[in-house]
Amino acid sequence: MGLFTSFQLKSRDADTRKRAARSMGVRGRASAIASLEPLLDDPEWSVRQAAVEALGVVADAAAVPLLVAAVKQADQVQDQAGAAALRASAVEAFGRIGAASVGPLLEALRDRHAKLRETAIEALGAIGGRDAESAFASMLADDRSSVRQAAAAALARAAGPAAVPALRTALGHKDPVTRRCAADALATVCHATAVDALRTALGDRDRQVRDAAVHALAAIGTPDAVSALVATFLAADRELKAAISAALKSFEWAPTDASQRVVHAALHGRFDEAAAEGAAAVDPLIAALADRDPSARLGAVTSLGRLGDPRASAAIAALFKDSEASVREAAADALVAIGPASSHALVDTLSERAATVRMAAERALSGIGEGRVAAALIAEVEVGQRTQHGAIDLRVVGSRTDLDAARQAADALESLLAHARRKMPVDALRHVAALTDVILLEPGEVPGRSDTLDADALRSVGKEELRRRGV
Repeated sequence: MGLFTSFQLKSRDADTRKRAARSMGVRGRASAIASLEPLLDDPEWSVRQAAVEALGVVADAAAVPLLVAAVKQADQVQDQAGAAALRASAVEAFGRIGAASVGPLLEALRDRHAKLRETAIEALGAIGGRDAESAFASMLADDRSSVRQAAAAALARAAGPAAVPALRTALGHKDPVTRRCAADALATVCHATAVDALRTALGDRDRQVRDAAVHALAAIGTPDAVSALVATFLAADRELKAAISAALKSFEWAPTDASQRVVHAALHGRFDEAAAEGAAAVDPLIAALADRDPSARLGAVTSLGRLGDPRASAAIAALFKDSEASVREAAADALVAIGPASSHALVDTLSERAATVRMAAERALSGIGEGRVAAALIAEVEVGQRTQHGAIDLRVVGSRTDLDAARQAADALESLLAHARRKMPVDALRHVAALTDVILLEPGEVPGRSDTLDADALRSVGKEELRRRGV
């Protein structure tokens, strides 16, 4: 080192010290290490970084302990971006030194400084080797989330498919960030053996983990991965449906069964083709009702109306809250096509506060006919065997399930009458006025008040409306 450089290294000007440090970075010049060492404690982080970079260029094993110490001391740097840049330069320097860094870096994985452990993981990832892969797998159990995250990413890059068992275990970690990073790492590995673990992760309680699992399965893209995505798409909530929808649109895949054919067709806007699958199309089309694209929701609800399957009633009625008027109108038309079998889902929306919801519900109710809806609900109330107890007419059921179903129908009928009794046909009102109570009789049990459906309130409404009309 020349005299001029020696003076520069001690200059009061940080830029001068930095230039001097970089000038000493010559490969194989081990004599520069001692001169660079003081700069690793420099008050300016950029000077420290220049010294670290120079040690990396020298690439001598003697620099490794100094670099480890420099990473530890990076915590003293108040500028977080500067500290991160310093660590990144250390990673690059360790990589240039190569195999001679491995032993000290493996030792650093046991250091109490979490940032040193993270940096050591990144450096070992740059160097590679079986020892590093084994170390990454063990670091997935570290007590710091940031270290586990670094280990998951490094293991995926270093070990490839061999990383799957360890990452599968990490998917079960109590920390959701670790689970998410494990799923992201499995996306990097992109191997079919990860599908089963990722399928389970689709049901994770943390949304970001679920989204990461969706991304990973889409990256893998095998028939099993597609099957996992489609099966979850059919049962998922709105947010997860949207994520899976986007994922399934992001790559090419060939459907293997009716459900997959429907989902594939619906995702690509071919709703007539989807509906052609018949009953198998119902669940996938219901799932498509959650699509963020209003044209997709419109196509799906229209197809469900053509199919006329009552199983879709509740999901269709939920579209009365849709932001698009065309979708709300199509939902009402679809319930009309389904007919009285959609009565419960329809009546549930009649009491909504939003005027747009009530308008859609009234459109559907008018299309089906108030009398037909009432008749369907009356038929559900009139369950069991008709009998008399003294002079009182009764209906007797033998299971609480039947009694509960009759009560639900009675509640729906009461709501219907509250909103539409003036439009109700006289025959329907007469039927309501003549409803009988329902009682549960179980062998060896004495019925109590909780075992009875009292239809008196319904009868009163029916009779009152008939009197109002002069009937």
